[in-house]
Amino acid sequence: MSAPARRDLRARRTPRTPWRFFVLQAVVLLLVLAVGAFAAWPIYRSAAFVIVVAAALVAGTAIAAAGLRWRLNGWWIALAAIATYVVLGLPLAAPGSLGSLPQALQGLRGVVTAPVTGWKDLLTLELPLGSYQATLAPALLVFLGSTVLALSVAWRGGRWWPLAVVTALVPTVFGVAFGSTAPMPGPAVGPVALSREALVGMAALVAALIAIVWRTTADRRRAIATATAATGVSSGSRPIRGLAGRIATAAGMVAVGLVGATIVAPWALAGAPRDVLRADVDPRLELAAELSPLGQYRTWFSDDRFDQPMFRVTAPEGVDRVRLATLPFYDGRVARVVDPAAPAGDPRSSFTRVPSALPAGAGSVTGSARIAIEGWDGVWMPTVDAVTSVDFDGADAATLADGFYYNTETSAGVQLADPGLQPGAEYRQGTARPEAVPALGSLEPARGTPTLGDDVVPESLVRWMDEHANGSGGAGLEHLIDLLRARGFLSHALTIDTAAPPAWITDLGDYAFQPSRAGHSTDRIDQLFGDLLAREDEVGGEDDAALVAAIGDDEQFAVAAMMIADRLGFDARIVVGMRLQSTDDTLATCDDGLCTAGDISAWLEVRGLGPDWVAVDVTPQHAVFPSPDTQQRQDPKIPTDVRQEQAETVQPAEANPSDGGRSPSDDTATSRDLTALWTALRIGGISLLVLLLLVGPFALIVLAKLVRRRGRRASTDPVERFTGGWQEFVDSAVDHGLPGPGSLTRQELVVAYGGSVGATELATLADRSVFDAAPPDEDEAERFWRIVESERSRLDEGLGFWARLRARVSLRSLVRRERRVGRAQRLPRGRRDR
Repeated sequence: MSAPARRDLRARRTPRTPWRFFVLQAVVLLLVLAVGAFAAWPIYRSAAFVIVVAAALVAGTAIAAAGLRWRLNGWWIALAAIATYVVLGLPLAAPGSLGSLPQALQGLRGVVTAPVTGWKDLLTLELPLGSYQATLAPALLVFLGSTVLALSVAWRGGRWWPLAVVTALVPTVFGVAFGSTAPMPGPAVGPVALSREALVGMAALVAALIAIVWRTTADRRRAIATATAATGVSSGSRPIRGLAGRIATAAGMVAVGLVGATIVAPWALAGAPRDVLRADVDPRLELAAELSPLGQYRTWFSDDRFDQPMFRVTAPEGVDRVRLATLPFYDGRVARVVDPAAPAGDPRSSFTRVPSALPAGAGSVTGSARIAIEGWDGVWMPTVDAVTSVDFDGADAATLADGFYYNTETSAGVQLADPGLQPGAEYRQGTARPEAVPALGSLEPARGTPTLGDDVVPESLVRWMDEHANGSGGAGLEHLIDLLRARGFLSHALTIDTAAPPAWITDLGDYAFQPSRAGHSTDRIDQLFGDLLAREDEVGGEDDAALVAAIGDDEQFAVAAMMIADRLGFDARIVVGMRLQSTDDTLATCDDGLCTAGDISAWLEVRGLGPDWVAVDVTPQHAVFPSPDTQQRQDPKIPTDVRQEQAETVQPAEANPSDGGRSPSDDTATSRDLTALWTALRIGGISLLVLLLLVGPFALIVLAKLVRRRGRRASTDPVERFTGGWQEFVDSAVDHGLPGPGSLTRQELVVAYGGSVGATELATLADRSVFDAAPPDEDEAERFWRIVESERSRLDEGLGFWARLRARVSLRSLVRRERRVGRAQRLPRGRRDR
């Protein structure tokens, strides 16, 4: 049968429809899709999102209209939608990647992989996303795909048109599912406060009802018009009173439902969490090779690192500190960045990727800082104040942006890119800080009981606090910390070479070395306050110079100050970083913004009833030396004690990932470098996944048809082998674009298909197998199937490669419903000759 004849057969199946029907159908469905754009707006909050949605709706409408105009197969429409998504994806969904060719290639990769991995970015980034990298690609895919599918299903008619309305609701589901876990406030109607989610639900319900009511009304009018044209009998007009009554009833039902939901839902769901996909994704980082930065504090003071430049900071006026890590957790052994026992979603333990911008707090002073990396290579990323944005420079900017994770609760960031921050890397950071930070002495406690248990806080610290308490609240805390610093003495080592003292001693000037152990466990803090109490019991009085006895550095004193603040009812956390400036000239600061390893410090941050954190320096003094008498009575520092304490601070491989420096491998001498192998496996796996996504659906269709054909040919019932062969011939014809049999007999269908000799013989043999008294034999069945294969090959004659491929992957024969001749429909052999 010629190709024009096939097109004529297909054309006769589509009745003429007024163009107004297609326009109005598109309008009502685009209304439903617009509700989806309203629902997804909080995810992005960017003009780029509006452009993406508008382009997706226009392009999707054009693709669906082209498919209707030229009666394109579903596969061609899908390929056109995919091609449009890729073409529009780079300029619309990844506009920030157009700066250079490497960034454009990375942006294109993000667009192509968004259907598979885009959900991860949506769930692990802080909202709103803006136009960050390729995060707009999932929105483009959802709105473009929903528009094409909804309009294609609705315009082509049939009993499946309700699926078009369901498809048009997909963007609304997308906006709700990937939205924030916190309900967003909406307008208030009298005493009832509506949430934005309630408005989205109402709008989606009303828009869907409009689409359904309009379509059912339009179908009824078309059916009446068709019947009138065929019979010449005009139906009576619909009573206006009855129509008005139905409309009033429907509107009343919708209004009652909406009002009931508006009043009841806020009361029923008050205080309940909003369960969305983001709530089930815990973005906590598991940095398995990292130990506590506080536990590695003394390594910065070795001679090979002390004077090494780490980074250079250009910060706004008034910024006096650079933060490396925040440690809000302490378990008696080590201070931690994240708590391994914290529940999912704990804000202090959750690090997330930063999108285009983070909102600054109310009343904050914003600015911009620039940080240039020189010798820094750790995962803890230098930041200034609260981060509002981060823009990396250089060819690896996109990689560094992907590897930057931030915790808004602790104002700390980490860089997990491979290889991470390297010398020469630069980035610009948006900053936000309170306009006025309260003084420590003015703070009021946030609670009445401590959070650290008695098994963590040593009894010597509690006794020392009780004996030196002077005032309450922030004033009492300030007094205790000042007293602790005055009666402490700075020391960064247990032993030194007196002939060649380390650089940190030379830097301190007039300094007499005193040994001190590393570590900040409960036992080490107990020793600190035990020495203080012992000296006070011996000397007495209130002279700080005579009572100096606690020897250590910021590692021990920061933990001690944290315990004191916690017992007084303050929220407290330890910060490791560097000072840009200080009014206390005894404290280390970065010279002209250049921070070296020797400038490292640790301080305390406390918070009272207000929202602001107040930085408190805890570094002990180094001008007044401890009394020799006290030093003589101290326990000797033998090497065994040193090894025991080191074993306590170095965590095993399965320790919490946020604990600091890298843990060595168990067998570094015999381990092999499998980096190249894993890289090859990863690339191969990704390539195979992409290949399966592209080719898999088509291969599955071909496989399903092959299994169906083999099942028909291998049937044990001779009659089913004949009828199955006939169905195989008909399915092949349908896949090649010919119409289904409908109510035609086999001989009539052969005539409709062109009346070839082989097809005529197939119809005759199939009829004989069903109605003849004698069953067919095996030889006839094999001959029948050879004719089937010959006719299937004949259908491919005159067709190009793509036409033959389209027939192979066509779904028409798999989804059409035909009445098959089964055993229950066949007459018994004994009655066929009557």
